[in-house]
Amino acid sequence: MIRMRKKLIVLSFVLMAMVLGGCIRIQYDATVHTDQSVTLKTTYAAKEHPVARLLNLNPDWKTYVKQAEQNGYAAETFQTDDDYEGIKMEKKFAKFEDLATIKDEWKTGIGGILIPPDTTYEVKTEKGFWFNTYRLDTNIDLSIDRLNIKGYQPTGQVKKLADRYIRQADIEINLHGPEVIGLQNGEKIDWANHNNVSWKLYGTKANQLQLIAYVPNPTGWIITGVVLLIGLGLLIFWIVHHVRKLRRKQFKTIGLSLVICLIVGGAAWLIFADETSSAPPPTKQIVTKQVGEITPTFMVHGLFGTERTFLPMIKNFTDKKLADDGGRCDVSRNGKVACSVNPSTTGYPLVRIVFEDDEASLVNQQKWLNAAIEQYDRQQQATFTDIQLVGHSMGGVDVVAYTLKEDIPYNVRKLVTLDAPISGSDYATLGLTLAPFGTNTNSPAIQDLAENSAAMKNLKDRLETWPRDVLVYSFGAKGGDFNLIPLKSSFALEAYTDNIETKSYKYDHFTIHRREKVFREVSNFLFKENLIPEKENLDTEEESS
Repeated sequence: MIRMRKKLIVLSFVLMAMVLGGCIRIQYDATVHTDQSVTLKTTYAAKEHPVARLLNLNPDWKTYVKQAEQNGYAAETFQTDDDYEGIKMEKKFAKFEDLATIKDEWKTGIGGILIPPDTTYEVKTEKGFWFNTYRLDTNIDLSIDRLNIKGYQPTGQVKKLADRYIRQADIEINLHGPEVIGLQNGEKIDWANHNNVSWKLYGTKANQLQLIAYVPNPTGWIITGVVLLIGLGLLIFWIVHHVRKLRRKQFKTIGLSLVICLIVGGAAWLIFADETSSAPPPTKQIVTKQVGEITPTFMVHGLFGTERTFLPMIKNFTDKKLADDGGRCDVSRNGKVACSVNPSTTGYPLVRIVFEDDEASLVNQQKWLNAAIEQYDRQQQATFTDIQLVGHSMGGVDVVAYTLKEDIPYNVRKLVTLDAPISGSDYATLGLTLAPFGTNTNSPAIQDLAENSAAMKNLKDRLETWPRDVLVYSFGAKGGDFNLIPLKSSFALEAYTDNIETKSYKYDHFTIHRREKVFREVSNFLFKENLIPEKENLDTEEESS
């Protein structure tokens, strides 16, 4: 009996994988100076999380500060308003090559987490007349094995869970170089900010990063400067010795011709600049006809989700000027709603709904979602009648249930579910099965997400009344160590509407909402019809006038 109980407890860790979220932040910020010295600033922070407590991952930040100081860093602990705590470290390396020493510092724990010891580097050099090009290919990966937490050596399923928790880190790498050096992150060079590059990894493993640096070749620039000086000297010599021989009338003719060329050339550039540009025509937001002034998109996180769940997606959409960060509505454990509302310039604000009690029952979360949208409506100065909904995991179940409400004063225009257990999760059922052995969290959310729970049966019965005019895009995850939500559950709405599109990716449940390909699909679904090339739009306006 004891052996059986131990096996069931190990199996319960599979269930607990549902609570993983982006609760680790890592940032590397390196500045390369003209004397080839490097200032490296590192931030490592974590947020208290059920998985961290379960795995006994309780960082002793003061100890890590001491370790960092022993390695020559200036270090301090810190806390943020959104409940993250950690350490900030700074160190200056005399030469760029000295950065290799940080591999040894890894052995001292989190105070030395800078670059993993098995990181690979491949540098290729191409000599040029004006610029030498250096291409660096490297990889970065996080694993529980590399953290070297004293007295903590997990194995088996526990190690898998801990490793997956670590992989949820939001990792950001920033590199700043001298003004004379052009940096490229492997995709393109930003000429407006050519000496800075950055990467955002979001904890994915085996990240292949490429850095390209364009370093001036002094020899080439010296030769060029000498040639230009010689040419300038010859031009001045010619002018001084020959311009006096020109007749006054010829001099006036030349001057007038130059003025005319400048005027004509400038006018032509102003008139035909768009036609001569090699860049694609710009796009601008065209808000489709509707009764209200805006169409908000409400985004709901899942079980044990946080206010950060949709931040990568929001940043992607706002960077492309498809939508705005419209603010967020926080719902307390007693159902009190507090909204912060940002104005929208595109007509498509993205609004996060954040539940303080993210383990609450479906009934409570549906009630709170309704209250949050109504509160946002009261505080938003612009009017709206149409809304769009996006939900990840249990948040997808919430938005589906909300759409089925008969008395909502809004028209649900489009709905996106991201690996949502619309017909339940067999892992939630497993959790209830293991309850007698003390492994269940007694979470109302897990109880409701079980396949044959009363809440799931009630939702299934109501799906028969699904509004057929709502456009739906459901995503399913079929990758990772734990396939938490079967595709039949993620795509359950297929049986109730023809206005649905589905797509599955080999991503895991915990990162599908943070992937570039998913961003592209979701943005096309929500906003593509509202974007037209500006040039085409102007042509249409001219024709209509």
